[in-house]
Amino acid sequence: GKHTTRTVSLYKLCGGYVADTPGFSSVDLELSTERIYKDELPDCFPEFGNFTDSCKFSLSCSHVTDKGCAVLEAVESGQIAKERHESYVRMYNEVKNFKKWEE
Repeated sequence: GKHTTRTVSLYKLCGGYVADTPGFSSVDLELSTERIYKDELPDCFPEFGNFTDSCKFSLSCSHVTDKGCAVLEAVESGQIAKERHESYVRMYNEVKNFKKWEE
């Protein structure tokens, strides 16, 4: 039948878990409206962690086009997936103009 789940089951997936629960076809989460700023964004990409401190301009490197960027070098050498970096660049372009003092 349509509703056959009788117990809760957790399945490990991509570093997290998916819950199969009886009676729910979707989950409604209240999400925070907290912003992420461009200087915080690299921390959201754990695979960048081993490289960000090695950037030529480590405190101001955007990891987008900067010469001497260790993250870009890691992408080129295949140590960081190109798709992950592309995702980072899309997000960076969305948040790069947010200013904390404007809130």
